Amino acid sequence: MLRARAVVAGVLVSAFLVSARAAVAQETSTTTSSTTSTTAPPTTTSTSTPTSTSPTTSPTTSPSTSPSTSPSTSTSGAPGSSTTAPKPDPDAFAALANQVSQNQQMLTELSAQVDQAIQRLVTLSTEIDATEQKLETTRVEMERMRQIVRDRAAYIYRHADTPGNAVVDIEHVQDISAGKKYAESATQTDNGKVDGLQKVSNQLDAQRQELEHALAAQQNEKDRLDNAKQALEALTAHQKKLLDEVGAIPVMGDAALTAEEVTAWFDARNVKYRLSGGISIGDLVRLYFVEGKAEHVRPELAFAQSIIETGSFGNALDNNYAGIGACDSCQGEPTFPSPQEGVRGQIQLLRNYADLESRAGNLANPPSPTIYGNDPVAAARLYDTFFAKGKTPTWNVMGNGNWATDPGYAQKVLTIYFQMVSFAAKHS
Repeated sequence: MLRARAVVAGVLVSAFLVSARAAVAQETSTTTSSTTSTTAPPTTTSTSTPTSTSPTTSPTTSPSTSPSTSPSTSTSGAPGSSTTAPKPDPDAFAALANQVSQNQQMLTELSAQVDQAIQRLVTLSTEIDATEQKLETTRVEMERMRQIVRDRAAYIYRHADTPGNAVVDIEHVQDISAGKKYAESATQTDNGKVDGLQKVSNQLDAQRQELEHALAAQQNEKDRLDNAKQALEALTAHQKKLLDEVGAIPVMGDAALTAEEVTAWFDARNVKYRLSGGISIGDLVRLYFVEGKAEHVRPELAFAQSIIETGSFGNALDNNYAGIGACDSCQGEPTFPSPQEGVRGQIQLLRNYADLESRAGNLANPPSPTIYGNDPVAAARLYDTFFAKGKTPTWNVMGNGNWATDPGYAQKVLTIYFQMVSFAAKHS
């Protein structure tokens, strides 16, 4: 299975590199280009895990230890800023990103299997030690019985004519009238005990050998798992490097897709959704484009993020489309008063994560009261002193403590985005 997936991954890498390198040689583009390591979410409804993937807005929280170095792509929040970056084939990019996602899941499974193999080795070693202890005890007892037989034989030999002085621990011995008859009975009884102990010893020895064979097999299995894990780690690291070499998708910038293209992509998925006030997906997408343009945040990527956070809006009645406030140290997910307020809060927070120069004073609208409070002065101070301001100018450094704890968070969002790009290219 691992070998087969590695072959598939190699094909995807080759396809990706051909398109990416051709683009590098031929094209300079604005902030519509892309790359990062990505993970594939379900193509229908996906499950949101807010307690581990959502942002915290407290300015007193210490900065994240996630990667702080950003790729060379320009991510300035100023409108009109541009960058030069290749545009890889979205299908090849998404396929490779999906492979990375699958590899990461396989690595998790392999790690669990390695842990199980180690535990099994410990258990087998313990069982072998216990069996050897029982075997040793049995052999000592068997030798003791044999010595009794030898001692008794010698005693009877010396007192062959006086059976009344014989040892009295022989069961069911009747009519002993001579030393010879007594010796035969004693020997038969003790030899029976020795034979029984010998059978136990043989059984324990066979059990020990079986356990040793099982231990050797389990060690081989652990070695195999270790080798598979190391090979897959190397492959995945190579794939991620390929994705990152092409460039990174900036959080800030102009939209590369239209609201109509994003809506058509969502509708084509045939996903059931629940939004407050009976608002349609098309209307919600338009809100993302309006609010995104106001803060110069790429709206289609913010919408892709909301797909991950809400499970494709399966039950998004609280207008909180980004899992804001759903973290272990937070007081709970707030409900936004309207879909527009929910989108606006998400867009403003994305800008704060991406734009080092973001301030309440240069926002198109006042900071979201739901996130920062109703006092305008206090809200502005909270926004301006945000602990992660400018830490994630590109999507490939989201996750690992930036907005979400999930290390595959960026990959999941970007895979959704590339599905949109591919769909739009095929239906244009």
